[in-house]
Amino acid sequence: MTVSARSRDIPRILVLGATGVTGGAMANLLDEDRSIEVVRAARRPEQVSAWQAEGKAAVVIDLNDARTFPAALAGIDRLFVMSGYTIEMVHQVKTITDAAADAGVGFIVHLGVYSNGRETDPHFVWHELVERYIRHSGVAWCHLHPNMFMENLLTTQRMIDDRLYWPMGDTPVGWIAGDDLTAVGAKVLAEGPEIHAGADYYLSTDLLDGPQTAAVLAEALGRPIGAIVATPDTLEAALKAGTLGLPSNIEPNYAASIVENVRQIFDGRMAHISAVTDTVKTLLGRAPVSLGEWAGRHRDALDADAGSR
Repeated sequence: MTVSARSRDIPRILVLGATGVTGGAMANLLDEDRSIEVVRAARRPEQVSAWQAEGKAAVVIDLNDARTFPAALAGIDRLFVMSGYTIEMVHQVKTITDAAADAGVGFIVHLGVYSNGRETDPHFVWHELVERYIRHSGVAWCHLHPNMFMENLLTTQRMIDDRLYWPMGDTPVGWIAGDDLTAVGAKVLAEGPEIHAGADYYLSTDLLDGPQTAAVLAEALGRPIGAIVATPDTLEAALKAGTLGLPSNIEPNYAASIVENVRQIFDGRMAHISAVTDTVKTLLGRAPVSLGEWAGRHRDALDADAGSR
């Protein structure tokens, strides 16, 4: 890694997932704060070299190869942990947490899910397991718990022919904008454990069911958007038949867990996600991004997706 021009007296924050949407946005926001130093992490050496050529601190790390951890964590004070959509996240987060403790990292901020501590949906269980491991690691921690991402409307919940498929019956869910998540995460990382150690931040703003979500999208896009209110059984059948698909980065175990997640929302076992919190307003001192605002900002992407698949 190239030597940074910033003082070594300021906290150094390693951001995992910096090549992705959330991690990349988090790193960019942290770049604006001159009181800390951001270190980006990537698995591909060529990406790290490209960042370094831009004058950015960067290190190589492969979450499936713990041998890469000690060098990447050297001199790091705070760590942002997120993992991919795979069951591998369990051993990845466990081993990076151990390495962080061994390296003297003082604060871990983990991106999790909107769980209640007693989940039975597999991928929520995976998150609860690693969160408990982090809590008992000896390192100060903070967990971020986002509810349904508005960005899902561009991926797993994309519209089809100006219709929104809603396989959760009449159940409403809480939504959160990616911009609010990254703003909260950046604030927590920049301010550090003195303020945020031991906090569980639940992020959920608009509470909407399928028809309500479609109505908000229709107003933002300026055209009718219908809602197909269905059941988890219908979703499972459509996935098996190939009439609906999930993004290619979602592996089979995680995909099956998504179906189970929808089933538990539908039958009430995950009633806790039908909630709104004031976390964004409390931490950021501003109103959260509404679904209507988000849709307006992403109108071009929503227009491009509306007639696809």
